[in-house]
Amino acid sequence: MSKASKNRPGGSSRQRLARGRVVFREWRRTRPFWAGVFTLIAALLLLYPPYASLKFGDIEVSLRTTAGITALVIGMVLIACGLSFWLRPELRMPAGIVTLVLSVVAVVTVNLGSLLLGTTTGLIGAALAIAWSPRRGSDERDSADSAGAQGPSGTVPARDDVSKPSPGPRERAGTDGDGTASPAGAARVDGGES
Repeated sequence: MSKASKNRPGGSSRQRLARGRVVFREWRRTRPFWAGVFTLIAALLLLYPPYASLKFGDIEVSLRTTAGITALVIGMVLIACGLSFWLRPELRMPAGIVTLVLSVVAVVTVNLGSLLLGTTTGLIGAALAIAWSPRRGSDERDSADSAGAQGPSGTVPARDDVSKPSPGPRERAGTDGDGTASPAGAARVDGGES
């Protein structure tokens, strides 16, 4: 390696490759990456059989049926959903639901969901997309951890991730238990008869 290649602003190819891997890893962790992979594989598995012709010597095996147009529509929508998982992670929930529904519909309409392989990978992709949630950034986590157990006034701060108990059931205002009307806004609390 010459001195000129060491002094280049881009660095060596190994450094650029390592930097590219780090950038890709950070990009991948900010979106439902594996949901997109499984959904795109499902789309390809659903698209392939209706349009494929296999030759074994002089015998040609073809699955060209009326499922071809359905496979095309479902496959293209699944490709769009898979790409939206990568490019627009905020749309993961609606795209995941569409992927889930189309994967199940493909069992009936597209050659048994392309021998159940396309349906299975589509369901895995949909489940991964629906279950995925964005990670908190490390700077937010560090600042929350460094704040300590007490707030500035000496009190314990409220945490957002702690679930609060739901309120108890309320009686319907305006009617008594026996169906007769009570004064406006009054609700029976004791449960007895009036």
